[in-house]
Formats: sequence, structure tokens, C-alpha cells
Amino acid sequence: MAEAITNEFYAFNAVIILRISNGPSEETLKILLPVLQQRQPLLGVHIHKEKNWFYYVSEDTPAIPLKVKERKNNEDWQQVAEEELNTKFDIFTGPLVRFTYLTGPGSKESEIIITFQHSIMDAVSGGNLLDEIFSFCREIESGGSVEDPKILEPLAPADSFFPSSFQGFRRKWNLFLFFLRQMGDEFRYRRRIRGKRVPPIHPAGKNRILPVKLSKELTGALIKCSRQKRLTLNNLLTAAFLMAVHKHLYNGEEMPLRHINTADLRPYLNPPPGARYFGSYFAMMRFTVGMKENPRVWELAREFGDINYFSLKRGDKFCTHQFSYQMMRMLFRLKSFRMGNTAMSFTGSVMMEEKYGKIEVRDIHGFASNFVLGPEFSSLVRLFGDHIFWDFLYLDSDMDHEQAGVIADEIHRILESAIEEKD
Repeated sequence: MAEAITNEFYAFNAVIILRISNGPSEETLKILLPVLQQRQPLLGVHIHKEKNWFYYVSEDTPAIPLKVKERKNNEDWQQVAEEELNTKFDIFTGPLVRFTYLTGPGSKESEIIITFQHSIMDAVSGGNLLDEIFSFCREIESGGSVEDPKILEPLAPADSFFPSSFQGFRRKWNLFLFFLRQMGDEFRYRRRIRGKRVPPIHPAGKNRILPVKLSKELTGALIKCSRQKRLTLNNLLTAAFLMAVHKHLYNGEEMPLRHINTADLRPYLNPPPGARYFGSYFAMMRFTVGMKENPRVWELAREFGDINYFSLKRGDKFCTHQFSYQMMRMLFRLKSFRMGNTAMSFTGSVMMEEKYGKIEVRDIHGFASNFVLGPEFSSLVRLFGDHIFWDFLYLDSDMDHEQAGVIADEIHRILESAIEEKD
């Protein structure tokens, strides 16, 4: 459980912000939370540590806490989100989730902020939970009953569902080959960064956020262009992200950058776990990408797409997931390098409605905590309501808000120019 060991050193939370109109009453949320905790077993667990291993325990876990705060303006939620990203869970007491409701008397607008310790959820289960939350709220406020919800059984760890090629002896062999490839990549990377800038390691740093919502027109154009180029939107956005960071943090020099891409394991497991089941079924895959002095966005998108495709085809996603705990233990023991330069998680479309009765969901933002040994600049990206929501996160020890904004603006410029590029 890499997420649990990370929590011993730094906060490692996922924070979801739902910006809504005509939100539910406080009483509705107080009825809702026990229902959710009863339905989803992982919302009612804490963690027990025995030697170097972590286990979920459900007995004597407290109820999900709910904070209700006065909403004074449209930016209040950003400060609350940063506080949540920087605040560790007491994982040995639990629960591993907490809710904050920003609202005010007579206010039409409000925000629901949900914070998870990352060991119990991934993007798929988190997105499904949002739909459940508002479906239950609609039922409660229309006078319906949500008592005795269908209780979902907790699932086994991801490696229990690995395909046959990653079971038994074949798993060990594939892990050995993966280890050799990683050693070779590390040797080549170290050789190529000699004399180049590397991400500095600071004694401490606080998470800061920069939420961005791309226009409906730009979102539609990017999706259309990606399809015409036969590339995924994820590859295009990753290329723009790398180019902007390369230009503004690394002076555009020819050098390798290390990028962390989050891979959803669920479609590749046997059988694939349904979205309604909570769990942490993802792998944080690290790629070394050779950056030219003047890269072109579509060429870089295609190059990254090829790297990602062949890595996934080899099954590196399973190996990465299997090695993640040992990797994090080594990272915290040595404290001599950072995980990468950039990280991005593209979660695709959020599978929920825009209206639930009188409740209207306007925006969905999401962030994952970083720490001083993590990447320099990271982001979570999703599609909702014909918009790309691109939520950036940085540490105040790495840069200030102005520099983060410069990088985000550069990404926007690259994407706009990509639409006009014919080749």
C-alpha cells in the first residue's frame, strides 16, 4: 500500500470539489453520509500496520465527519481545498474520507468538498461516488427513502485480478524483465542529464492549486483535431504539458524529462471491477521523454503515444503497481531524488448528470496531494459538461502562483496553436 506509507511522511489525499447551484440542505448531507458509509465498506475503514505491512480494519471506525463553513465568495473553496490537500489523515483511526460543505443563508451557490486518503479510491470509483451522492440527495429531498442501501462487498487487491501472464512464475519473470528495463533507463537518464538542471529537493513545501476551465469551443476543437490525427486527447494534452514545463523550467534545452502518467488498471483486470466498487486500482507509470530544443506538439504527442502504447502492451502497468510500495519505501529512505519532472492524470469524462432534481452541478475540480520528493508540476484533467477541467498543482517551495500561471498560459497557447497546425 504505497499510499499508506506515503501518508506516514506527507499528506497524500485526493480532493474533489463540486461547485453546485441549489445545493442540498445540511440535514440532507447528515442523512446521506451514514448511508454512503454503510453502502461502501472502504468509507468505513481505518488502517492497521503490522511490521511493514498495512491492512484495512472496519471495527470501531468513526462516522464520516462533515464540516459546514460559511461561503463568503466564489474563491473560498480554493483555500479550503489547499488546506485539505496539506492535512494528513489519521489513517490508524479513520475514516479515510471527510466532507466539507461551503454554503450560506440564502446563497444559491455552494461547494461540496470531498477529501479521500488515496488508498481507498481511484478516479473511476470516485466519479461513480459523485453520481451516487447526488442521486441519494435527490431521493432524500424528494421525500424518498434511502434506508437499507445495497451494501457492496469489498474487493481483493488489484494483483488478485492480474491476468494469467502476471500470475505465479510468469509474474516473477515479467517483474525481472521490467526491473532490467528500469535499470537500463536509469543509466541512460543519468548519463543524459549530466550538467543539466534537475528538480531541487526542498526541506518542506505546501500544496497550492491553479484551477483552469477550457472553453467549450477550444475543448471541442481539441477533441476533433485529436481524432483527425488519430491520437488520444491524453497524448495531446501531455505533449503540451511537457513542452510548457520544458520551456519555462528547463530553458528549452535538449534533455530528457520524466513524466508520470496514471494508468487505470480496471479494464485490464480479470474480471474488471465495476465502477461502483471502491478501490485503488491504478498505476503511476513513469516515462523518460527526450525533449528537443524546439519540439512540435503533434510530433511529441505521437512520440509519447508510442512510448505509452508499447509500455502498456508489455504489461508495465502491472509491474509498476506491484513495485509501487517498494519504490516509495526506497524514495523516503534515500531522499536523494524526485519522482519526476511532471505528472498528469487524465480521467476522461465524468460519468454523472449535470442536474439532479433542483441541484445543478456546474463545475468539477480535482487535485491530488504532492510532496517535496514528488514531481515539480502536476495536474488532473477531466471532461465534464463540454469543457476540459485542467487542475494544476504545485508546491510553494518550487514556484509561486505567478510562475505556475505562466506555465498554464503557455499550455493554453500551445493547444490553440495545435489546432491551426496542419502537419
